[in-house]
Amino acid sequence: MTPEEKINKERWYVLGKIKERSLRIKADEPIKYWVNFSFADGDNPSGKDEAATLEKLEELGVIKILNPGGTGEYE
Repeated sequence: MTPEEKINKERWYVLGKIKERSLRIKADEPIKYWVNFSFADGDNPSGKDEAATLEKLEELGVIKILNPGGTGEYE
């Protein structure tokens, strides 16, 4: 897998989790997103990569991090 493919897979994983959570809450509520740094498996990104992906998505203007380093709320 190329580095670009790995990054794209991680982005789609994070965006999929955000989309799923958005379907479970009211439209005006922020999405609560938790990163589990102690759990990793071969199919999903590590907690460190997942957090870095969230930060990159914010940099790209895709999401807004409301509480960085805190409870992990994103919108």
